[in-house]
Amino acid sequence: MTFIMVAPNGARRTTLDHPAVPVTDQDLVETAAACFEAGARGIHAHIRTNDQLHLLDVERYETLITQLHRRVPGLSVQVTSEAAGIYEAEAQIDLLARIQAPWVSVAIREILRAQEPRTLTAFFAELLAKTRVQFILYDTDDLKTLSSLVDQGIIQTTSLEVLYVLGRYSKDQESTPDQLDPFLEAREAQPKELRPEREMICAFGQGQIPCLLRAASEGMDLRIGFENGIWLPDGTIASDNADLVRTLVGLLPD
Repeated sequence: MTFIMVAPNGARRTTLDHPAVPVTDQDLVETAAACFEAGARGIHAHIRTNDQLHLLDVERYETLITQLHRRVPGLSVQVTSEAAGIYEAEAQIDLLARIQAPWVSVAIREILRAQEPRTLTAFFAELLAKTRVQFILYDTDDLKTLSSLVDQGIIQTTSLEVLYVLGRYSKDQESTPDQLDPFLEAREAQPKELRPEREMICAFGQGQIPCLLRAASEGMDLRIGFENGIWLPDGTIASDNADLVRTLVGLLPD
């Protein structure tokens, strides 16, 4: 069965964009439960301040993880280290070094900002030893960078896990299924030992679900949610994140 992760809020959308964007920890827990019922088996979680701003905070994340495990024990929990234009790489590295989380996401281009890659060898080794890591790739250059870091031994793993992002930097942040092709071509150009073992995609805008269906046909895991788009395939706005998940599940082949 295709693995589906819900990304219910992201770093930027607020309740002004859609009233069902979860912005409190309790909102996230209840959204997670509803999305699990709809068919999601993972959550990509962002926490917010009281003003609905993106936040990186070890204690808040660890408390949220405990709450999610208690409420939805069958749900895999991933926390973000996204900068979102607020945090520098040093703050992201500090969070990742200290947090106790079952799964984290790391944007490769963000973590390398103003960093000499070889100085991060010990950091990556410790991170990969304690938790599951998904590397976020915004374009094929990010994939090539990640492969190079593995080839050089800066990232030491034989089981790379990645998220391909479609549409983040396209016009109006709209994605189309053919935007997956460059990632597939770049992956195939890599030596087999450097190719990702597990691949997931997310896609921005109204093309979110069509892109995910294309990725499912390639055997990839899928990430869906209000972080990336609030629209159903017919262009109408989803009532909530569970509506998106339920619609995706209904369109996937048995």
